[in-house]
Amino acid sequence: MSTTEDHKERQVYELGYLILPSIAEENVSDVVNAIKGIISKVGGTEIASEDPIKFELAYTMSKTVSARKYVVDEAYLGWVKFECEPNCVPEVNNAVKGLDEVLRHLLVKAPRETTFTFAAALKAREDKERERLEAARAAEEAPAEKVQGKVIE
Repeated sequence: MSTTEDHKERQVYELGYLILPSIAEENVSDVVNAIKGIISKVGGTEIASEDPIKFELAYTMSKTVSARKYVVDEAYLGWVKFECEPNCVPEVNNAVKGLDEVLRHLLVKAPRETTFTFAAALKAREDKERERLEAARAAEEAPAEKVQGKVIE
């Protein structure tokens, strides 16, 4: 085999992860740095990432660490997008799986550009809820109309 056959083209991947809520908020960045360190160790290059945000989970999850079982309904949710050679992906996957602080993770191929962030989605949700409340408040304050002697609201 020639060296060009040994060298595979780098691809872009995204690693989404849930960190146990039992980790103190000030220590979450240590877990994120450990994940990024794993990626760097295999020769990966970070493209983008988003700091974890604590979310309520859609359903209860559990993880056993040593002799302790964690049952949680919330977790810190974050992601990192990186570029590496495809043969490095199993090593990243197994190393992240081995982190006790990580509840779950998902590693997928991804486009280079970032089109979604949790922070933007939360802001959009808050804006939509604010608009809904303002519309409801305006409807309550609007005077009732009279049509042929009947009040219509």
